[in-house]
Amino acid sequence: MSNIEIPESVRQWKIGSGSANIRSWNNYQNNQGYNLFCQNNAKYLTWKEVPLGINLAFTGDASLKKTHFRLPDGGERDILSGESIAFGIGGGKAFLRYAHRDVGINLEWSANPVFEWRIFGSNNQTGTPIAENSSVAIVNDKVKPSPDFFIFLERPPGMADVGWTTSPGFMNSILNAVDRHKVEIAKAVLGVPPVPPS
Repeated sequence: MSNIEIPESVRQWKIGSGSANIRSWNNYQNNQGYNLFCQNNAKYLTWKEVPLGINLAFTGDASLKKTHFRLPDGGERDILSGESIAFGIGGGKAFLRYAHRDVGINLEWSANPVFEWRIFGSNNQTGTPIAENSSVAIVNDKVKPSPDFFIFLERPPGMADVGWTTSPGFMNSILNAVDRHKVEIAKAVLGVPPVPPS
């Protein structure tokens, strides 16, 4: 285990609403996953067809539980803070992966799990289980030029309101220069390849 200080400005998500730890499983069934709550807009991110960009949108409906995760070793167990995972929303072509897109966030869908994501729990300790309904940061390791945090970002109508800290406008929304510096330090630390759990 090690410490990594994740600033509150990027710890924007709550996964699930129960009291258990967040787990991976290999056979997602329709709406049998977690809901994904964004603390910045008090809504839930889910799959939804939109006119531009990737098919994601926010809703006030907490009963939409489409978020699920997989581990590279195929295990079905508690996910540990900082380990590589695949991040799915819905069924079919459910897994999100980094890819260049002309409009909206640089993500696309994949039918196969893509292990380029990490979740960081609220205690800043890597290698520990992550409780449902706790504040977490979600990171994609493939973002160019370096790993980056998946965050709420207001976009024009018709696009998913998500982005990266490097997306135009995000850093301007952080008023505190100290917190901006903390985000940059955390991203630099994330650029070091993760150590797989033993």
